[in-house]
Amino acid sequence: MKHQGLITSSYGRMYKVLVGDTYYHGVTKAKKSDYVVGDYVLVDIINQEQAQITDLIPRNSLIYRSDRYKSKQIASNVDQIIVVTSVTPNYNLDFISNSLIFAESECISVLLVVNKSLLNESKEYIALINELYGSIGYLVVTLNGIDSVDALIPLIKNKTNVLIGQSGVGKSTITNQLLQKKSAKTNDIMKSHNSGKHTTTNANLYFIDNETKIIDCPGLQEFGLYHLEHDRLIEYFPEFKKYIGQCKFANCKHIEEPNCIIRELFTNNLVSKYRYEYYVRLYTSLRPIIK
Repeated sequence: MKHQGLITSSYGRMYKVLVGDTYYHGVTKAKKSDYVVGDYVLVDIINQEQAQITDLIPRNSLIYRSDRYKSKQIASNVDQIIVVTSVTPNYNLDFISNSLIFAESECISVLLVVNKSLLNESKEYIALINELYGSIGYLVVTLNGIDSVDALIPLIKNKTNVLIGQSGVGKSTITNQLLQKKSAKTNDIMKSHNSGKHTTTNANLYFIDNETKIIDCPGLQEFGLYHLEHDRLIEYFPEFKKYIGQCKFANCKHIEEPNCIIRELFTNNLVSKYRYEYYVRLYTSLRPIIK
């Protein structure tokens, strides 16, 4: 008899699969598998501790990053990407922008969280994030995760959320704070989930309540976008989207062509210098490998 399960963590070719209220060590038939945290799968129960994964239930979404040579799947069936950033240990605006471009390209909701808000140097950083991203429509939430994550709770409710960010920004601290507010039933399940001997360097899925999930990813130093088509890139910039089609040339690259409305916006300081220059750099980096 087939059972439906949810993959909540992975380590090599082994998976932790939740079936009902019970966690199993999941194995696959194939030597190589492409299952990720967040996948709903069909399994055969082998014994009280083991189950064999037999089929993948079609995904609603897939989070992945790509470099010039390969792609890395991160999580699936995600409703919202939460990009966590902080002024320390160091920040990378291109990482944030890449994450937002990916979310736009996959039509996934996105939320920006600036952590460590009580640090003295955070004041200017929060202003910068709001100037670059809040001003073009992204929701920016500031918090000090070690003290409270209450501002996040209504924004993640009834969704499967994935936390991404570079090492040291405080994703695990935020996750731990959220888990402290979960129900007693979920507490019991999580104790069972964490009782195994295996550890994972991949994503982990946790329940905040029955309908709210958090997937905490390990620190990502880069979020590559080499799978994107360069000629569609402008569509993923909210501040530019409404001007598409208004340039003189239909195939305008918005880089050096005359009578380009996007360049005019930049020249007249009507759009962020960083965002336009980021667009040019990203377009240029994608162009050589796109056929």
